[in-house]
Amino acid sequence: MLFWLAWEGTVNAETGEVTQTSLRALSTKPRRRTYRQDWRSYETAQTTERERVPQLLHSLCETIEEPDRVPGRPGRKPIPRSEAIYSIATKVYSLCSGRRAEPDIKAAVDRGHLSRVWDPNTLFRVMEDPTLTPVLVRLIMESSAPRAGIERLAGGQYPHDSTGFPTVSYERWFDEKHGKLRSQHAWVKLHLMGGTVTHVVTAAKVSGDADCPVLPETLAQTRVYHRVQEVSADKAYLAKYNLAAIVEGGAEPSIPFKTNSVGMESPSAHLRKMWCLFQLKAEEFLHSYHRRSNVESAIGSIKARCGGLVRSRTAAAQCNEVLAKVLLHNLACVVHAIEKYGIGVSFPLGAVRS
Repeated sequence: MLFWLAWEGTVNAETGEVTQTSLRALSTKPRRRTYRQDWRSYETAQTTERERVPQLLHSLCETIEEPDRVPGRPGRKPIPRSEAIYSIATKVYSLCSGRRAEPDIKAAVDRGHLSRVWDPNTLFRVMEDPTLTPVLVRLIMESSAPRAGIERLAGGQYPHDSTGFPTVSYERWFDEKHGKLRSQHAWVKLHLMGGTVTHVVTAAKVSGDADCPVLPETLAQTRVYHRVQEVSADKAYLAKYNLAAIVEGGAEPSIPFKTNSVGMESPSAHLRKMWCLFQLKAEEFLHSYHRRSNVESAIGSIKARCGGLVRSRTAAAQCNEVLAKVLLHNLACVVHAIEKYGIGVSFPLGAVRS
């Protein structure tokens, strides 16, 4: 509840003097900030997402190059990479186990997206293939490219953050992050960078590394298809090498300072410049920083759409499963962008227009 004091009085028309007559307190409920939503495009995207995401996924998987097979190598011919990744993503998108997801695999065969119904055990082995991890990372980057023009027109700001996916259902990432759990259960940590307008993920890395050292790598991935003009992140990313990577890439950093930050006494010229901006234009600086919350919206969307749990058991399979969740989120964002902004999308990327 907000309160303020209201003065009531009369004004002398000749002298302009104000005579106070009473003082009373007024109260009102704070107005909740709301944002306009194009509900027509939102509804169309939501109701057609389950039909259109597999089509986009199939077009994207067709760009995957198959590795050369060693001549004379014994054993049966392996599952093609394009069908392997399509099947993995289909299984993750179904929110079911591998065997219960078989009807979705059969539906993909009927659509012509797969050559055959692959055995669930085959998909389990494919999920554990570490050579598919860089392919999934590349597909995430390529699936974000159609939204590059939209993000550029909105200022080109890209926030960075990390989150965790539990391997058990009764623990929360919030508790693990703030040290409230003492168990030894494994967590899968995802580092990601995304756009503030379309909530697309432009770079992703699954790693147990600390947050701060990962930013230069994800920034380099983002700059492949996006023109980065500003990078926002929380205090965990405040480091001289992060500021240098952002500025050398032609962008401006929006990272809040810690309580022990030295400000103008810092040997980093980039930190001193950001300190001056914070001192002179604090409101503008904080406004840019708080747009970072959009990456948290993207994280929430990934977990709501593809599940917040990781079903796989081995480290490589867990990594591929999380990256598949991110890829599916990006394709869903493409569907929404097609309806809201009218962009045309086709893969490979040479045919993309925005």
